[in-house]
Order: sequence, then C-alpha cells, then structure tokens
Amino acid sequence: YGLEAIYRQGLQVHTTLDVNIQRTALRIARHHLAELGQRRDGEPPKDVRNAAVIVLQPHTGEILAMVGSPDYFEPRIDGAVNAAVAARQPGSSIKPLTYAAAFDPEIADRNRFRPLTAASMMVDVRTAFVTREGQPYLPVNYDHKWRGPVLLRPSLAGSYNLIAVKILDHIGLEALTDLARAMGITTFDNKDFGLALTLGGGEVRLLELTAAYGALANSGHRVEPGGINQITAHPGEILFQRSPQVKPGPRILDARTAYLITDILGDSYARRSTFGVGGPLELNRPAAVKTGTTQDWRDNWTIGYTPDIVVGVWVGNADNEPMRHISGVTGAAPIWHDVMYELLKTRPVQNFVRPEGFVTRTVC
Repeated sequence: YGLEAIYRQGLQVHTTLDVNIQRTALRIARHHLAELGQRRDGEPPKDVRNAAVIVLQPHTGEILAMVGSPDYFEPRIDGAVNAAVAARQPGSSIKPLTYAAAFDPEIADRNRFRPLTAASMMVDVRTAFVTREGQPYLPVNYDHKWRGPVLLRPSLAGSYNLIAVKILDHIGLEALTDLARAMGITTFDNKDFGLALTLGGGEVRLLELTAAYGALANSGHRVEPGGINQITAHPGEILFQRSPQVKPGPRILDARTAYLITDILGDSYARRSTFGVGGPLELNRPAAVKTGTTQDWRDNWTIGYTPDIVVGVWVGNADNEPMRHISGVTGAAPIWHDVMYELLKTRPVQNFVRPEGFVTRTVC
C-alpha cells in the first residue's frame, strides 16, 4: 500500500498467528538447537545453527505459527533469513507426493500408466537408470543396503530411495511435477529435472511443502496457506479482508489416495526397518509423518500431521554450510514431536476418517 500508508496514515494488520503457538514453536526450536550444539566428549561439533517451523490449520490454511529462524536479530547465524520461505532441497520428504501420484487413479489415467497400490511389489536391488544426457544414474539407499522384493507400504514408510526412483520412472516426471504444482509448490517449474527429483533434487519452500502435506490431511483438497486476515487503514477503512474458508479447496487427489498415504506415513510397524520402534516420530495419537535428509547433511526435514494440525520443521544453516551427521530423525524430528505434543496435549484424540471405496487384502 506504499510507504505513505504505512508511515503517515498508519495501518492495522490482523494476522492469523496464534501468539501462544508461535512462542511455543520458537521455544522448542531454540531448546533443541541448543541441545544439538552441545559438544560431547569425543564428538566433533555438529555445526547446526538454524531452524524453521510452520504450524498450519489444514482445513482453513491459516498459518498459526511461522518461525523463520531461532533469532531474527542475530547476524552471526543470518537470523534475518526466513528459512520458512527459503528454497531448500527437501530430501526424502518429497517422496509422499511421488507415491500419491502413483496411487491416484485419475492421475494414472491422465498420464497413461498402471496405478500402483500399497501392496504392489518392486525389487530393491542395485539398478542403473539412463539420464537424458546418456549417463548412468545409480541411486543408493540411505543405509546402503538392498532388500530384494519389497512392498510399497514399507518402501515409503521406511524411505527406500531406489524404490522411489523406480516409481518415478514408472509414472513419469510430469505426473509428479503437475501434482506438486497443484498442491501449491511453486518451485517445480524447471523442465530439466531428472529422476533424482523424488529424492529431493529440486528445491521447495517449507511453507509450501507443509501446505502440500495439509492437502493429505484435508482428504485431498488443496490447502492455500494465508497469514493475514485483515488490513485496515487508520480511519477504520478495510483495505483487505481474507475470505473465511467455509468449504474445502479444489480437489487435487482422490480422498482414498490421501488416506492411503496418511495410513502408510502413520504405520510405525512399516517403518521399523529404517527408524526402529518408538522415537520422535511416535505420538500418543494417530499421526502421519515423514523425514528428509539431503546430501552432505545440509538440510533436515520433518513434516507431519494429525486430522486437525500440520507441522513442518526444517533444520540446517542459513548459509548452506553442511551440518555434521544430523539426519531428519535426529535434527528436525525432535522439534516436530515436541511442537505436536505441546499443541495437542489438551485436545481430544482424533482418528483419520477412512473414505469408502477400499478393498483390503492380506498380502504375503
């Protein structure tokens, strides 16, 4: 509205932020960064300084908290950089979108591939793919192990890299990028992406990826994040009014697809081969969650949701300096867990509603 409106007339800006939630997220982020920064005997420093947290209401898109850095006024950590809206590589936290595209019947029909299910089997063995430059691409799993024949449920829950690449090769890059854009990700316009896109080869913003997960919590309806409810001029004139979201946004995924991804991301049994039992990915209620770690430990992600709240966390360094051996489950996940726990401890437990139209089978 121009500098004159701000400095001479004066504006009142009414945000969607909840002060208590904002303070809680900031306090927890600072606490865990301090813990990660503690140097223990015999261990090198972990070199981690920054974190960002987004808390969204999935049915309205309201931003309840946005922590862009642990301290805006600290130049030594580039604190004025808002990592919640900075473009960073997401690692494996982008994989649920690949699986969602592969499971969705309408996307499969539109892109002319055979839709997959949570019970589809693929073979997790050393595999070479040919890039458009004619070079071999040999993805490896995070733990450098091969598991042979695997079903897609534990492949997503356990974050197997090779299987995610095979799925993207099956559905085609366009199916993934089209879905990502429909879910609100604005950074996937580059047509030069390769199969590494499903492992985090393209940059995303924490706010947008958290909103994309919000669509999974919102039965496949797009979530449009917003942080401002109203702007008024000094005499009381309303310059901007955010329309209350009384009905869901446009449908971008079949409700069954959204539920199936949710069910897998909340399946602690299916992810035990990679993440073990218990730990920061477990809550005392149904929750779907996915981590991500990029090459050279530059970025940690954990994004997850219950039926009534979505929380996205990034941990790293604003100047892109690598951390030392901090993965999504050790860096971002404890922040995600504690924010979720604090925000939900007084709320009743809610279960995800299973839509009609599923066929359940026991698969050997």
